[in-house]
Amino acid sequence: MNEKMSREQYVESVRSQVVQTAQAMLAGETSYILGARKLDSLRHEISGMDGDPDFMVFVGIASETDGLPVGAVRQHWDALALDELQPEIEAAEAWAKSHAELVCAKLVTRFS
Repeated sequence: MNEKMSREQYVESVRSQVVQTAQAMLAGETSYILGARKLDSLRHEISGMDGDPDFMVFVGIASETDGLPVGAVRQHWDALALDELQPEIEAAEAWAKSHAELVCAKLVTRFS
């Protein structure tokens, strides 16, 4: 059967993805950099979130770290280059966590 999702169902699924992503970040299951990138893209799917102050934190993190190889893209990088960038990636992850941890908790509350 091919059922179409209503707009309301779609928005609810996006809200659920926001909560799941924020919870994964808080639990240490997802990096703050990768989570920020996902939340940055999800904000476009919920009407009125483009300028939302909470989401703008993740826009900033995604923008500041967009050149860093984290997640699946690492498989396409040279191991030596990754080793050299690792201290920068770790510092960026700590910076991202310091800016996003409280906002993640806020998003969980807002969208649960």
